[in-house]
Amino acid sequence: MTQKIRVLMINTGGTIISADQGGGLRPSEKGKAALKQLIERESSQWMEWDLITLMMKDSSLMLPEDWKCLAQEIFYNYDDYDAFLVFHGTDTMAYTASALSFALRGLRKPVVLTGAMKSILEKDSDAPSNVKDSLTFIRAALDQHLEGVYVVFNRKAILGVRATKKDSKGLDAFDSVNYPVVASMSDSGVKINVSPARVVGSFELRAEFEENVAVLKAFPGMRPWVIDAVVNAGAKGLVVEAYGTGGLSEDLARKLGEVVKDRNVPVVVTTQPLYGGVDLMEYEVGRALIKAGAISACDMSKEAAVVKLMWVLKRAKSVDDVRAEFATSYEDEVDPSKCKDQAKEQG
Repeated sequence: MTQKIRVLMINTGGTIISADQGGGLRPSEKGKAALKQLIERESSQWMEWDLITLMMKDSSLMLPEDWKCLAQEIFYNYDDYDAFLVFHGTDTMAYTASALSFALRGLRKPVVLTGAMKSILEKDSDAPSNVKDSLTFIRAALDQHLEGVYVVFNRKAILGVRATKKDSKGLDAFDSVNYPVVASMSDSGVKINVSPARVVGSFELRAEFEENVAVLKAFPGMRPWVIDAVVNAGAKGLVVEAYGTGGLSEDLARKLGEVVKDRNVPVVVTTQPLYGGVDLMEYEVGRALIKAGAISACDMSKEAAVVKLMWVLKRAKSVDDVRAEFATSYEDEVDPSKCKDQAKEQG
């Protein structure tokens, strides 16, 4: 790439710029200034950049309205920049990455999210490495025509809709769920492992998310009244973390069937283990969920399944609409071939 590329960097807060100002770590002006100095050191002649602060939040405080705000910032600045780099807290980074992936339809440029497990103000912070790798990946992504949303962390570039936080303390905090790591960074450069398959049309903003959803984690002895309680409280959709490849007790499966058929509330079934995904055809208990009308998350990450349900519910008119959307891959968030037998069983 001979001409300079323009990168808009968006600061949202997080550990990377946090300091203990009494009462625990929180995003700080001192950390923000240190981040700007780091970018100035790492920036190269091939790049021009602007840095804006959109918000100063611990990512545990992020809300869907913040996803919308961030998506709008990228959308409105889209024509003026070649790529976007978002600094974000790690706790909900995977949710935000999924939200941006769905909200920015037809995205033809790379959007990278990164942060740090240790504040930039600490001597052994991972911030310098993650920022450097993010810039290196952006350049490689533009050279290789890699578009879409990515999480860059600990020398890895992970597709945004496949990212999950796996470690609350370690520097290798993120992994890719049921999908190859898109790229690996090293001192010798960037190795691209896969080019995501994405649906790309005209660029548009679809950043509305239904907040009235509930996530339920099954456990032995869980009673059906829990499901009634969240639906009666106003939940318009449920994500249920079942066991293994997708199994629940008979009384829970029966109650979920009532919710789907009698109250038109979609139920998405994912799994508690991090890897492997859901295969509701494998066991009798899984097939009972299919017959109850549940929707399989197939090989999706938990974060992507929740965010996609929130996104889809803003347009879907029925459970069948949601089911069709979950069998559709927009950003390589799901492998539709893993859902075919389950769809056939329901049909």
